[in-house]
Amino acid sequence: MLFVPLPLFATLALTCALIHLIRTRDMSLAAHRLFAAVVAVYAVQSLLLCLRWGYALAWAAAPIALLAPCLPVLVYLAYGALTHMPRGRRLWPVGVVALNWAIWLMLPALADAAIPATYIGFGLHLLWVSRGGSDALPLSRLADAPGAVVASRLTGAALVASGVTDIYLIADFIRTGGTSAGLVVTIMQTLFAVVIGLSATRGRSSAGAEPESDQVVRPTGPTEDDTAIVARLTALIRAEGLHRHADLSLRKLARRLHLPDRSVSMAVNRVTGLNLSQFVNDFRIAEACRLLRATDATILDISLAAGFATKSNFNREFMRVTGQTPSAWRQEQPARSPDTPDRQAPSSAPSEAHVPLGTRRS
Repeated sequence: MLFVPLPLFATLALTCALIHLIRTRDMSLAAHRLFAAVVAVYAVQSLLLCLRWGYALAWAAAPIALLAPCLPVLVYLAYGALTHMPRGRRLWPVGVVALNWAIWLMLPALADAAIPATYIGFGLHLLWVSRGGSDALPLSRLADAPGAVVASRLTGAALVASGVTDIYLIADFIRTGGTSAGLVVTIMQTLFAVVIGLSATRGRSSAGAEPESDQVVRPTGPTEDDTAIVARLTALIRAEGLHRHADLSLRKLARRLHLPDRSVSMAVNRVTGLNLSQFVNDFRIAEACRLLRATDATILDISLAAGFATKSNFNREFMRVTGQTPSAWRQEQPARSPDTPDRQAPSSAPSEAHVPLGTRRS
């Protein structure tokens, strides 16, 4: 059958992604373990789908039903490990899994409605949380936060689409007895598994950043403290060259200021019109401009010395701040006089920090 290899392909792709995660991530961090669990469980699900619909093995239906409500909950927990969510608020999804299992055992006729509702509910929640952009994931490295936000939105949309597909299948069983169920389930759910599983590989936690306590920090309106917070943050970054640390995160900066994550991110946004990632990248671009002007180092070496994890992110942020590519900007700098000392490669040691170059938006 045409659709039989698809779940096998998904299983293979997710297994490779899982091996990559385990080999390249610090598994001592809870977020990394949870994202690895997401990929692993989706790999098992795709294999069970192959056995159930590809080889007509009826016994696979039971583990698929038991595993189904666990998948969106694992996704919720994984992305929750990168957010402001206190530890105590992460336990309630376990009750959702237990409720789905109870319905499947005692009221099986309602299980077909409970599972789609679970997928749609958690998918919409993930989309709602991700509306805050990069600052919504304070435990993610600033360099990785934009990609993680895109992945969370894609995952949320895939969960909603999966739930809607299940509703369509219920209607198809009612109308036609499910004549197309096997093909639809195999193709659509395999695609959803690949999308969600591979998106989970974008979730990366900053080393040493742990979740907040159960104390809830409620956002307030603009206050005169915002300017003071931004001034303290600017002084801290300048004094210690924190922008050079590729592993920098909102949580780490907030802890250095002894403030809640939200207070720092909201103050930066209100005062500068930027999110925290852009704010820190302004310092990095200023550092890169100094190195481009004063050294003969390659653009890649300069981007790493300034604190960027990838050259692509450096190029994108350099264009945002200066309106030029790094190469074009360097070529426009005044020629140095013959008696100027030879330029050396940039050093990662702390040096004088510079004022961000980005234009502030009101």
